[in-house]
Amino acid sequence: MKGPAPHIRAACGDDVGACVALLEAERGRRRFWQPIFWRPSPHAAEISRTYFTNLRQRPDTLFLVAEQAGEIVGFLIGRPAPAPPVYAPGGPTFLIDDFCVARPARWRDVGRSLLDNARTRICARGAAQIVIVCPDRDSDKKQMLRHAAFTLASTWWTAAA
Repeated sequence: MKGPAPHIRAACGDDVGACVALLEAERGRRRFWQPIFWRPSPHAAEISRTYFTNLRQRPDTLFLVAEQAGEIVGFLIGRPAPAPPVYAPGGPTFLIDDFCVARPARWRDVGRSLLDNARTRICARGAAQIVIVCPDRDSDKKQMLRHAAFTLASTWWTAAA
């Protein structure tokens, strides 16, 4: 989408519904990549709404939205997560698991704007590392992460039992 850069700001309570809608659309894409692993629960939207509402109220959680022309076009949620006790990254770890944009092509502008803003805020909190979850088949997101100087640390494999 051409036009002004997205405005990145802290999420407010009114944004939760739009974020859940973006996540539901993302779940629709992911279920074709891994039908068992990414199969949504029948109550996924309700569960996400409650979860996001609770996360947004936690002072240790970073919940950002990207807004453009009055519409939420992406969001990112980061929170402190302990590193496994056998590793010592040198400081706190921040996990970014819920990170969505309105459509895959928006990773280049919306996703990168959200990530850059989050990175600044996370570094100000003294974090030593940021860990981001990214599905293997999400090539647009992976490309954006590579351009943002993130490197692949782990891969999960799955099969039907």
